[in-house]
Amino acid sequence: MIFDWFKDKVAILPLEGPITESQGMGLFPSFMQSSISRMEEYLEEIEEDKKYKGLILEINSPGGSPYKSRQLARKISNLNIFKVALIEEQGTSGAYWIANSCDVIVADELSSVGGIGTISIRPDFTDFLDKFGIKMDVQEEGKYKDEGMPFSKVTEEEKEHRKKMIKEINDMFKRYIKSKRDINKGSEAFEGKVFLGTKAKKEGLVDYLGGRNKSLQILQKRTGLKDFVVKDFKEEINKRPSLLDLLR
Repeated sequence: MIFDWFKDKVAILPLEGPITESQGMGLFPSFMQSSISRMEEYLEEIEEDKKYKGLILEINSPGGSPYKSRQLARKISNLNIFKVALIEEQGTSGAYWIANSCDVIVADELSSVGGIGTISIRPDFTDFLDKFGIKMDVQEEGKYKDEGMPFSKVTEEEKEHRKKMIKEINDMFKRYIKSKRDINKGSEAFEGKVFLGTKAKKEGLVDYLGGRNKSLQILQKRTGLKDFVVKDFKEEINKRPSLLDLLR
């Protein structure tokens, strides 16, 4: 209705899938653009439109890039509106980092929550290459330039270097969560453990159990909003681009 244009608004924004740095590129950037990139665009729209008074961030993600997770957490935290993180099926690792940028966390009873930890995977293809007689000619300048490449054996020095980097990232992750939440003393939450929603609430990782209706109730109570419009961005973020989008 035309009168809805004058009402306050509450945004429902999905955070779905792995959190990556992938963005549009090449001939058809709109087609290649990730849902995370589109989500960032809508965050800017929400920030610029002063009619938005609240945000429900619906999360179903296993996490991903530490850098991108922290970047999104900062953007959401800077929104000057009341924010509810709703963890639906999964909100772990970087996605849980982002959830803590909101004022309140709600989780489904059967959701997976937590995973406060950091992992680094470095494949080693050297045995496979030797078996088939494949040789790699790698030229590099710099002692550590080929670190992480799967074509050479992992050295103890490399392991130690990667271990220090992972620890720095993980310490930053843990400090952020500790600044936001009063997690039970002695909890295994900071050991990378994932909990069901019911247990996550007992451990102090979430504030309430429920779904979208519960999140809206909390938002209304905390903001005092009475008459407002709900803007759900889920369909817009997940829709396939049209031919016109591809040609832009």
